[in-house]
Amino acid sequence: MKLRQNAKELVLIEAAGLGFILGEIRYNRQTETVLFALEKAAFFDLYFPCAVIYDQKTGPVVRPHVITAMTTSSIRVQRSRVSCFILETDLHPSLTRQYSELLETIMLQQERMAPVKPVGDNDPDKPTSPGGTRVVSIKDGKEKK
Repeated sequence: MKLRQNAKELVLIEAAGLGFILGEIRYNRQTETVLFALEKAAFFDLYFPCAVIYDQKTGPVVRPHVITAMTTSSIRVQRSRVSCFILETDLHPSLTRQYSELLETIMLQQERMAPVKPVGDNDPDKPTSPGGTRVVSIKDGKEKK
């Protein structure tokens, strides 16, 4: 049985060469904790990475990181490149709110851009069976004998 990632938590990390990155770390709640994933694992995945910058007028601002434009799922971070991290419970509420709003906006855009498949159309990529249905009635087999 393959263990799946069934828990996620927002985390702010400072990674060498990337700066401050805010994203979701996912882990399996039955076998590990978020601290284990961040402190002990050699690598961990960070979903929807966003850059956190500081604006003197408005304070901390969350924006999608340039890496977000290059991936559709997550980035793999090497633990030895992380100098510090802050868990979701200790994050400033404005960062959490900005991240949630960004994520919601991106999801809405992806839903709008997704191609809509007509109801009656068959999928052209899906192979069709040339022989028709493969369901054989048991009664038909007994009657022939």
